[in-house]
Amino acid sequence: MSHYRGPVTKESMGPARLYWEKALALDPTSAALNAMLGFIYCLDARFGWWDDRETALGKACTYADKALELEPANADAYRTSSVVLLAQGRYDEAVVDAKRSVELAPGSADVAELASFVLASSGFPEDAVILIEKAMALSPNYPPAYLGIFGNAYRLSGRIVEAIAAFKAYNAGHPGFGLADLVISYQENGQADEAKQSAERLLAARRNFTIASWLKAQFRRDTARLDADIAALRVAGLPIG
Repeated sequence: MSHYRGPVTKESMGPARLYWEKALALDPTSAALNAMLGFIYCLDARFGWWDDRETALGKACTYADKALELEPANADAYRTSSVVLLAQGRYDEAVVDAKRSVELAPGSADVAELASFVLASSGFPEDAVILIEKAMALSPNYPPAYLGIFGNAYRLSGRIVEAIAAFKAYNAGHPGFGLADLVISYQENGQADEAKQSAERLLAARRNFTIASWLKAQFRRDTARLDADIAALRVAGLPIG
């Protein structure tokens, strides 16, 4: 879990995957372990760490289905299933499973946090704000990644100033993270100079960053909003790729 709560990178999630695979070999009927491994492969599908997208999604789906078979009321299983459905563009179904995960584990910060991401990406940013605020209240010592979800929900709900503050805090907690979102948020707020400065910081932190690579990691129902985000990144001087 210490690896899992680190930066969302191959270097952090690789060891988490390894330990969970070893744990699952010892306890193959654990619904929670199947679900969490499935979630790791959802991240792989999004960021392309080990397998191609379809292979990773297939693994994620298999683990989520196994978790639900073992324990039909397992919140982590629905949590993983919601992200699989999101990646497949099945937004309404993703929202149903995300909400189900929150119903099954109302005291879980991680469940509420991921449900916020799914709802924001599926076109329900105001509901997403409620969920991420709940997650942060449940877990005051939350990992910095929560701030990325927080900023995302705020930005998509039109609360740009709060979003900027969240993304700046995310970057402070995990240097190099949240900067693309900060570029977009500054552009939306009419702060072109700050957007360009953030773009420069992003390229300094991630020399291989391109808009094309960023786009592959986006799950978004609102394609018009996504097009506007791409335009904001381009105006700030980031390479298309």
